[in-house]
Amino acid sequence: MCNRRVRKSEGMDGEKGRAPRTTWEYAVSAADQLVLWHADSNPGIGKQPLRHQAVVLLGAAIYQWASDERQHGPGVADAPLGLLINLLRDQAVSALERCPATADCGAEERALLVHAYGGPAFDVVQHTALDVVQHHLNDAGPATTVTIADRRPALQEAARRRTANSVQDDEGF
Repeated sequence: MCNRRVRKSEGMDGEKGRAPRTTWEYAVSAADQLVLWHADSNPGIGKQPLRHQAVVLLGAAIYQWASDERQHGPGVADAPLGLLINLLRDQAVSALERCPATADCGAEERALLVHAYGGPAFDVVQHTALDVVQHHLNDAGPATTVTIADRRPALQEAARRRTANSVQDDEGF
């Protein structure tokens, strides 16, 4: 999805990448981490094109929250997951239209999703993004407000497991 890899540890397609630079890249990076974590328990979500489309839709919701709250860059981690559910449910297409997806980071997926809005293809992606966020809320427990930053330990542990599994695969274990 993003030709300019925007994740510090591993790119969207498993390649090493650079740190995010823009608020949009931070939103996409956070969305990708949330989706990957959920894909550990629901592998179908990690398959293309669903993964990239869910990342762009969730990234658009995160970006909209950040814009509305005047958060920039890493400030997207303060996005409350409960509010993201509301944005995904009630304002998904407007969030997509507002996000600054670029040719090398989400523009193709955004165009496909906006075109598919109102149909079953969009519904699948929207349901997937909602499921990702709800799964994080359920895992976090009964906290009143859960943010992306609150999920950091779970996201880091999942990334460590993915890295360990890929090393074992490379070594033939």
